[in-house]
Amino acid sequence: MRWAVAGYGDVVERRVLPALWALGQEPVRVWGRDGRRAARVAARHEVPYGTDDEQSLTRGVDAVYVATPVVRHVPLVRRVLAEGLPVLVEKPLAGGLLTEAVPETDGGPCAGVAYYRRLAPAVRRLRRELAGGAPDHVEVRFRCAFDPGPAHPMRWRTDPALSGGGVLADAASHRIDLLHLLFGRADEVRARLGRRFPAGAERSADVELRWASGLRARVLAEWSDAPPVDVFEVSGGGRVCTLARLDSGHLRCGATVRGAREEAEWLLPPALNPHQPLVADFLEAVADGRPPVCPLSQGRLVDEVLVAAERSSAADGAPVRLPPADRGATPGPNPDDALDGTGDGTPPLTPRRPPTTPAATAGPARPTGA
Repeated sequence: MRWAVAGYGDVVERRVLPALWALGQEPVRVWGRDGRRAARVAARHEVPYGTDDEQSLTRGVDAVYVATPVVRHVPLVRRVLAEGLPVLVEKPLAGGLLTEAVPETDGGPCAGVAYYRRLAPAVRRLRRELAGGAPDHVEVRFRCAFDPGPAHPMRWRTDPALSGGGVLADAASHRIDLLHLLFGRADEVRARLGRRFPAGAERSADVELRWASGLRARVLAEWSDAPPVDVFEVSGGGRVCTLARLDSGHLRCGATVRGAREEAEWLLPPALNPHQPLVADFLEAVADGRPPVCPLSQGRLVDEVLVAAERSSAADGAPVRLPPADRGATPGPNPDDALDGTGDGTPPLTPRRPPTTPAATAGPARPTGA
């Protein structure tokens, strides 16, 4: 497929373009507001065109990847879908920005949100371990350093009018999406957001999600210089399952059975470039006529939590009910359908054209947990 990429930031250079090339795709255009920067990024990755001409974004391509600042996500997704093209968009879809939902229609173009951790082998193993259980509490803790100065290229992430929020939208959104994947849509949110940047994005968030079943999840997320943390722990019925570092792939589950403690561990590391299985799933979804692993309606659920969290925080942590479930929402495919006997379920992806440019081999994208 021929791809246009909207955006030219870190995630495009380190993940999106290398993933497209590795999967035998053909990126033909990089678009952004700064035409010269778009041209430089395109040249570094052997993409024919880099431009600031938005009219060209959907011209002569088969699909579009949107990786702009969040404020442009929904307008560009609408534009691409109106042209009848598949679109994959970075997370969050809209964040805390109040935008109308993008309608999904049966038989319409494939459209997904880049919540790639749904495909992580350890997450899929965790989902299998939780099947049939009745957890009552989830603890999610995330912390990393992120304090860009006024001239830093990522400074826009501190302005919620551009980014859709702070640490909650940027990093915790992935963890909230996993809560939806594992337990379904929450019913109520309580939150306190604080330590804001001058433009308004929060550096810290303490959010509680509640389900009608009685399940509660606490999400603690912050940008600070304290030691990094990234824990996802599910407990209930005498059993505890822990991903001590979410992206390590190290899953540990323990339970007390007839007075004896039983432990099981798995080491299921994610792909070196987590966008590669994400794009691979999207390509299969387009070919098979099925939803991608995270369709737009599932991505929208995270946005609803972000909006509710801001409202709750403004009301001193008061509970905010989430909107009624959309009966027309498109469920994502079960990521466990491809699980084999080993429990990781991730097929090997052999690069057809390994990226060789310095930008393409520089390792994982920014260390903000996004």
